[in-house]
Amino acid sequence: MSIAVFIVDPVDDFERSFTIPVATESFYRQYWAPAIADLDLQWLALFENGVDVEQEDVPAVLGEVSRLKEWARANMHGDDLEHMLRRLELLEAELPKAYRRGGAVVYIG
Repeated sequence: MSIAVFIVDPVDDFERSFTIPVATESFYRQYWAPAIADLDLQWLALFENGVDVEQEDVPAVLGEVSRLKEWARANMHGDDLEHMLRRLELLEAELPKAYRRGGAVVYIG
């Protein structure tokens, strides 16, 4: 099982093909979950079971992503750190693009 981002009820080819890989379940449990607990992150904690994210939620989500990046730099090393940072930077860069259409809802889980 993996955690990914996709648009709920897509209306065009862009929305149907929109996807962002976030983490495998094992990587989430090994690294994300301890960081989320340490930092008391509310949004990222919901990713494991899945959550709808609306455009107005994006700043809060990305704020937590930024905090997770700092945690990763302080607590991870090597390939795992590089992988985590790549995925977090991809999420930061691509998530806002999902809201080209007013009322779009993104599912992360």
